[in-house]
Amino acid sequence: MDDALRAYDVGRADGLAGLRDHVMATDPDMGADYRVGLADGQLELFQKNLLAAVRRALGDAA
Repeated sequence: MDDALRAYDVGRADGLAGLRDHVMATDPDMGADYRVGLADGQLELFQKNLLAAVRRALGDAA
């Protein structure tokens, strides 16, 4: 279980950084957990960027 959580966390960090580790993503044991974390990180990054764009469009720098 710890390995699965670690793989997820690494994937999430990579997703937030805009990176992808193809070796880790295709690993037969931890690849699925990594890919879920990667998708979650990418989604979080998208949401942050979207929110920032909306705030800029509305003229709110906060």
